Amino acid sequence: MNRILTAAALVAMAALSAAPAFAATTAAPAAKPAMAAAKPAMAAATPAKPVVLTFKLIDANHDGKISFAELKKYFPKLTKDEFAKADTDKSGFLNKAELAAFVKSQAPAKPTK
Repeated sequence: MNRILTAAALVAMAALSAAPAFAATTAAPAAKPAMAAAKPAMAAATPAKPVVLTFKLIDANHDGKISFAELKKYFPKLTKDEFAKADTDKSGFLNKAELAAFVKSQAPAKPTK
């Protein structure tokens, strides 16, 4: 019984002596940057999810058609000639069917067995 009381007293003393130090570290504004620095490391550990391109996502001004500038945001290497080739009705914009055909043409080729 005496050993239990001694151990409890030691634990209590350790907790009380650590309490001011604990309060100083949790109340200090420097604790937030340490937590913020930990977030990128956690983000790097999780694999990035692929972005699914949809007509609605690309159509930034929601006018129902995709302009060269809107598509260029998602395909930075896109040339005006490639855009004109995808614009089969020569309207100067891509509709849903033209966008689907363009995206399909940009997909990497599947390896053959």
